Amino acid sequence: MTRSSRLTRLVLCGLYLVICSVGCRKEKECPSPRTSVDGRDKFVGQYKVYDTTGIYLYPMEIMKANDVGNDLVYIVNWGGRFDLYVQHDDGDHTNGLNLAPEFPAFDHEGNRWAFFADSDPVFLTNQLVNDTLRMSYEINNIAFYAEDGVPFFTWSYREYGVKQ
Repeated sequence: MTRSSRLTRLVLCGLYLVICSVGCRKEKECPSPRTSVDGRDKFVGQYKVYDTTGIYLYPMEIMKANDVGNDLVYIVNWGGRFDLYVQHDDGDHTNGLNLAPEFPAFDHEGNRWAFFADSDPVFLTNQLVNDTLRMSYEINNIAFYAEDGVPFFTWSYREYGVKQ
């Protein structure tokens, strides 16, 4: 065998090994498709609500709810007196709870109220921090108290809802 034929065989053998190693290589595993997580899930649960000094006030529950074209959370016993639907899209993964219920909001006794978030960046208005919902809101009945036959009332609240 001549030197050039040996060199040719060696090159062909090397080329064959390269082709075989590429052709027989284990295929990369494709990552499994991510399952969509509902952004409302983090809020769902039973809460014990405390004032800013740590005194227990009332129980509260948050559940997922749906309406045609709307993703909502349903809050039972917010403030110890309201059951509210609040808009929160299932694709919204932020920790903020957009407290903007329908106007007027009706309490457990059927009285009407203006109910809205009380902006407080230091308190982190209506943000879920770990397992604690930091609630900052205001209620007043200025538009309804005379007609509802109740005394005028307005108040700003700062409360902590601790998920159980």
